[in-house]
Amino acid sequence: MSVVFFRSIYEQNRTRDSLIHIATFICRYFVHGESLICQSLAKQFREEVLYVVDKLILQPDALCSMFITNCKNLRPDTSSWDIMLPPKRPDQKYPTYPALRQDNLRVLHITDLHLDLEYAPGSEANCSSELCCHMQPELNESTITQKSGYWGTVAVCDMPHWTIENMLQNIQKLGKIDYILVGGDYESHKDWTYTREGHLKIIGKISTILHKYFANTPIYWTLGNHEGVPINSFPPHYIPEKYRTQWLYDELARLQKPFLDMKSIENVKYRGCYTVQLHPGLRLISLNSGYCETSNFWLYINETDPDGTLSWLAMELKQAELDGQYVHILSHIPPGTDDCLESWARNYYKIIARFSKTIQAQFFGHIHVDSFTVFYENMNDDSTKPINVLYATPSVTTFTYLNPAFRIYEIEPGMNYRVVNFHTYFLNLTQTNEMNVTSPVWELLYSAKEEYGLDDLSPASWDHLISEITYQKATYDKFIRNSHRQDNLICEGKCRYNSLCFLRKGHHNATLCSHFARYSSIKQNPYKSSGIADKIGTMVNMVGPATVTEQQQYAEIMTVLKKKLRSYIMKRFLQLFLFP
Repeated sequence: MSVVFFRSIYEQNRTRDSLIHIATFICRYFVHGESLICQSLAKQFREEVLYVVDKLILQPDALCSMFITNCKNLRPDTSSWDIMLPPKRPDQKYPTYPALRQDNLRVLHITDLHLDLEYAPGSEANCSSELCCHMQPELNESTITQKSGYWGTVAVCDMPHWTIENMLQNIQKLGKIDYILVGGDYESHKDWTYTREGHLKIIGKISTILHKYFANTPIYWTLGNHEGVPINSFPPHYIPEKYRTQWLYDELARLQKPFLDMKSIENVKYRGCYTVQLHPGLRLISLNSGYCETSNFWLYINETDPDGTLSWLAMELKQAELDGQYVHILSHIPPGTDDCLESWARNYYKIIARFSKTIQAQFFGHIHVDSFTVFYENMNDDSTKPINVLYATPSVTTFTYLNPAFRIYEIEPGMNYRVVNFHTYFLNLTQTNEMNVTSPVWELLYSAKEEYGLDDLSPASWDHLISEITYQKATYDKFIRNSHRQDNLICEGKCRYNSLCFLRKGHHNATLCSHFARYSSIKQNPYKSSGIADKIGTMVNMVGPATVTEQQQYAEIMTVLKKKLRSYIMKRFLQLFLFP
């Protein structure tokens, strides 16, 4: 019905403003978005939306897929395409490199900074907007329910630049850093105001602060979904030039120019990716995951390996294998999240499996919490051999309700360049703001080997840890505390299911998480739910026969779900078509 309606008004030659006005109306009255936000987003996505609709208007099934989940098999997140991978060589050698020095390499990874130039100490942190901690002229001090702190706020807020600078000051005191990985998402979450000029200003400011404290340290960047203007927008080359993110790729090329050869610079300018030689026998590949973003609606026109990016990744890994070199991957969106299209995730998983001995580390971000994902020999069977690990480094931003964090990886100074340990640091903002500290100290939150009693950081060790996290309450509580950088956080039900699921889910196969559904809380004899309770995961935490209270809670949840059903199609349209 939504498709018929939208196609009807389109074919009536309504003006573009009329179409956007309709979208704004839907946003305001069906999704309950703030009018200013809706209007701004509608204006920002105007050209892109109409271009895609124009291409799909004669393909009703494809257009339907932008509105509704079950429209044949034309959605990018359910379609299937495959890249060609070279067969494994049975005689392939994986050399051991002499150590560059006695101590390990120390690599800083900061990700999801979300710098907010409008952050205002003393402003409302408990607001009704998509992003808080901004000055609101209509509010006076007496009406503020939660004041934002000077150094940041554990709320729906992003980071002031002085806290990011303080973080780098503290890192500088922790000893030599061999190189820095900057993991994407540099702008605030005020995405309805995004402009190219604004993004370049933010990236420039972060670059300036980094070079102020690490002038002689190599810095390697990757792109996050928030770098797109509009957000999540990364048009492949089959889209007209005026829509493309050339301005962003050119800026990335400028930042990386001191470290890259001409071939790599060309790759940056074409697809926002590059390869760089870090040390003898070790390469870094920066991969643009914007091409897997579920809400990158350009992909509804043609989602097959955008700009040949995964084919390029496979070729780079093949060359590294032929040269007997090892690779670390730096990217942003983990493939197993709902924000990454399944065909991309599945092909990425295949690449990891094929080159698992060449790839020694995967460094990602995006999810803001601290986690990891184990990859298996058979991507659909987590009882097979664990072959690789993806590390999701915690965010610098506090969005949402997190303490800011960064991580330092220890890497072999030769040999196979494996990750041998990592140390995660955080800033306790509640304590810092309450004590009116003038120069905060970032504390060591935990070190991986020591915290979890790991013999090493091999895939097998992480796979074993998943079992401990799943079945041992003390280990689970420790993991959740570290993940969210908060004490006394309760993460049960759906929160628990999602936290456990991410650990094994490198692509979108729900069976990889099916055995977690019964462990919404740790019990001796977990109740096995069925039917709708299975489908909604562990939204209702039932163990044994349900009590009257539990039945009431279940009924209330189902009532809420039914009430939301009417607006779901409209909301899906906005998320996947207008407002990612």
